[in-house]
Amino acid sequence: MRKIFFLLILVALATRMSAQDVVYLKNGSIINGAIIEHVLNDHVKVETADGSLWVFNMDEVERISFCRYREKPQPQEDFYRLPSDNYLKKGFRGFIDLGADLGVRDAVDDYYMLSASFTGGYQFNRFLFVGVGIAPTIGITDDNYWDWYWDYYDKHHNRNTGFILPIYANVRFDFVNAKVSPFIDTRVGYSVTDYCRGAYVYVGAGCRIKHCNLGVGYTYQDNDGFDMGFASFKVGFEF
Repeated sequence: MRKIFFLLILVALATRMSAQDVVYLKNGSIINGAIIEHVLNDHVKVETADGSLWVFNMDEVERISFCRYREKPQPQEDFYRLPSDNYLKKGFRGFIDLGADLGVRDAVDDYYMLSASFTGGYQFNRFLFVGVGIAPTIGITDDNYWDWYWDYYDKHHNRNTGFILPIYANVRFDFVNAKVSPFIDTRVGYSVTDYCRGAYVYVGAGCRIKHCNLGVGYTYQDNDGFDMGFASFKVGFEF
């Protein structure tokens, strides 16, 4: 009788174990439980026997074994998410941006800049990027002034241009890993040319649409003690 009792217990335990889904992780861990949510190319959510909920990114998962005694859960297609090749993953990430900066302070309201920035760095997770870059820039000043010639004024226009080269460190945070994602972007560095030499700071926000980026912000540029401020507009793509 005892043998039959223990045999029934073993059968019950075996049945319970086989009635669970199993998630095999790339780090060697094995999670037994019930998969309650599975989003393609994004994550899987598992509820274990003690009621704990575990969520794993799919890039952490080696494979999934579904329970053969219940219906296999159907992976969900999240409308707001991209195919896996567009997801932000750990590794190199680069940006190329075109920018226009308009002077917003009285001393530089006739000054504007056109730039192309090149940034490369490391994506630490789905949200945080840290890198370095350069932004070759053309600074343009339009000077308008009047001369008095006896009985009339004569207006003069003078345009000056110069080359500016900020070298900067870049920190960027993407709020969601989806096809449309807002982000904040900060750059801190130094401009090194004779035409403009001094601290460089950019703080902005924008929207990532697939591999394209649109941003607006404020740029501070010191020029040997002369402070300049600009409203900045950027458009670019990433790779």
